[in-house]
Amino acid sequence: MRLNKQVICASDRPGSGSFRPMAMSEGEAPRHHEPRVLIVDDEYFVAWHLESLLQDLEFDVCGIAGDCESAVKSAIDFAPDLILMDVNLGAGPDGVETVRRIFQRRQVPVIFITAYTDEANLTRIRQAAPAAAILSKPVSPEVLQAAVRRALPREGG
Repeated sequence: MRLNKQVICASDRPGSGSFRPMAMSEGEAPRHHEPRVLIVDDEYFVAWHLESLLQDLEFDVCGIAGDCESAVKSAIDFAPDLILMDVNLGAGPDGVETVRRIFQRRQVPVIFITAYTDEANLTRIRQAAPAAAILSKPVSPEVLQAAVRRALPREGG
C-alpha cells in the first residue's frame, strides 16, 4: 500500500485557513478500519481538541473543516462514518445548512456539538437531521465517547 500525502485547507474566511497533511492510501481500502470521523468547527482549537479526544479513543479523524464548502467537499471526498458538526460556523452557511447539503449527496450519521441549545436551534437541527445527537459545549470525553459509539453503525449487522 502506497501513501499519498493530501493537504486539507479549512477556512472560515477567504485567504485564511489551516493546512494539514494527511496520509491517504491509494488502491484497495482495507476491509476493517477504525471508524472515520470528520470534524466541522470554525474554532480550530476546538477542532484540534476534538481530534485529540477522538484519537485517544482510537477513532480515525479523516479531516477537519471550518466552513460549509470545505465540509461538503470533505464529506464527499473522505466518506466519513460520522460527522461532528458545530452549529455556528461563522460567516456563511451554518452547520444545520451544511448538514442539509451533505445529506443531498450522501447520508452519514451526525453529532451536533454546540453552545447554542435554545429551542429554535434545537428545532432546526431536529428538522434537518432527526437522528442526530446534540451535545452541549463544552463536551466531556466520556459524553463524546458515548455519543460517538451510539451514532456509529454497528459492524456485522
